[in-house]
Amino acid sequence: MQSIDCDTHYWPVDFLKEVAHAAKGHIEKVDDRTVAFYRDGELIHRFKTTRWQLDERKKMMDQEGFDIQVLIPDNRPFLYELDPDLGRAMARAYNDYAAADVKGEDRFIPVSWVYLPDMKGAVKELTRAVEDLGIRALKLTGGFGNRDLDDESMWPLLEVADHYRLPILVHPAARAFESQVAHPWLIGGDRFEPMRFLSTAIGFPMTYMHTATRLVFSGVMDRFPNVNFGFFEGGCGWVPFLMTQLDNEVKHRSFAEWQKKTGMTLQRKPSEYFDRFFVSAISYEPYLADTARQWKNHRIIIGSDFDHGDPIATWPHTVTDLRAIPGLSPADQDRILGGNAAVLFNRAA
Repeated sequence: MQSIDCDTHYWPVDFLKEVAHAAKGHIEKVDDRTVAFYRDGELIHRFKTTRWQLDERKKMMDQEGFDIQVLIPDNRPFLYELDPDLGRAMARAYNDYAAADVKGEDRFIPVSWVYLPDMKGAVKELTRAVEDLGIRALKLTGGFGNRDLDDESMWPLLEVADHYRLPILVHPAARAFESQVAHPWLIGGDRFEPMRFLSTAIGFPMTYMHTATRLVFSGVMDRFPNVNFGFFEGGCGWVPFLMTQLDNEVKHRSFAEWQKKTGMTLQRKPSEYFDRFFVSAISYEPYLADTARQWKNHRIIIGSDFDHGDPIATWPHTVTDLRAIPGLSPADQDRILGGNAAVLFNRAA
């Protein structure tokens, strides 16, 4: 079985040269291992060379114990408030570069990015990424504006993913949902400003519970049966809780009233849809053995958050930490470290 690090961040700086837009920004060298990305005179982010140099990543993978990395497009340059022409140009150039960069490599899984505010363009770009470039996974920061992934406006993209059996990897950005009243994103406002990672530690799992619930009860999981979803950096301890809550909900009379009012029906129990929700654990979750036991036929995967320095990041000791969790069986360890991810990415286990 190959071990798969499902959450590693990738931003190949040279792709920016291929972006056909005057406002694309530019790269400046900081030192031998760091560059800075500027747009409109504003510093967007600094990147270490490990963010794009594959040989450096391989060395870290060997040290950590991973055979394969999933290359998730970095969040910061891809926020949806970009000018539409710039957003589309960034997506196209990024996908072209990522596909070429990993060609002939067997240790990396590329992931496409689309400019979601332009749904027609997003559908076209996703189709091109699959058919012309061979990229068979899509990363989204979530919905767009005040629309979650189940919103009917998202269905054209879900239809493409369903047709090609593409996994959708959900990985929010630090600012992606600030304007969305539907998401519990901001934790206390200015009072907690110094604790900026609360938006990750609390916002991510709360957002995922919200999104998973909507995907189930909207009927999207039934409508698009070939689409699996991956959720990253929110841990997985919340899954048994949510499965229990949703199953109990359908036993209540209000559920029957809702079905009658909306005409909606579910083909399965809510908890049974979680066989299509692949949730990335954090290797320091001490209750992971209990979560695996409570979530029958679990879809727990693992991500190191390489090469970020967030509190959520666990590299380069992700694998050793996971192996050391008390009570986590060798079989569950293997499923988390690679077996489930092989299913998510349609690879031979």
